[in-house]
Amino acid sequence: MMQSSLIHMGQRLKQILKQKKIKIIDFAKMAGFTNQIAHYHLRNSDMKRVNLERFCDIIGITPDEFIRWNGTMQLANGKSIHHGNRLQHLIAEKGLNKSKLAERLNMSRRTMYNVFEKETFSPDELDRVARGLDITTEAFLNPGTTQETRQTDSEEMMMLREKYYKILEEHTQLLKNYTALKDDVLKMKKELATLRKGKTKKG
Repeated sequence: MMQSSLIHMGQRLKQILKQKKIKIIDFAKMAGFTNQIAHYHLRNSDMKRVNLERFCDIIGITPDEFIRWNGTMQLANGKSIHHGNRLQHLIAEKGLNKSKLAERLNMSRRTMYNVFEKETFSPDELDRVARGLDITTEAFLNPGTTQETRQTDSEEMMMLREKYYKILEEHTQLLKNYTALKDDVLKMKKELATLRKGKTKKG
């Protein structure tokens, strides 16, 4: 039995894609399914072995590497970043209040100081810290790319936008249908009134 049951497989896949700079939309194309199905796999905590092998093949890693992936991003110079130090550096860079940030991260100051000691964050910690700093996990893991803070969010934004426009179209269509029905009802009312008048004249 693989230790995958201890890992949120979707989160791990998302993390690896981000670190390998593979956009979700591109991953979906490579796997031959829609963006929505890709997002479904990224949300799912479980993954079939056959899917895992296929996804690893697409990404260019082994299933074993997938399971042992520790979230430490190798920098260009070959050194890996210390996540806790990186967090402290970002707090200083952004001039953030540590107490307020701890509140935002939903943890005590003591817990946050413990986080500073950590060399590698779990995917959950990474996500939580990135959200608290209002940056993406990719920007956190890649010093020097903070200007691209919201880049990875764009796919989800695009999906939401698509959804919004679709609903808007449906709403417009419903309004048109409603107006057409209203017109029909008015016509029928007029016809009925004319018929009634005709009958009363005959009577």
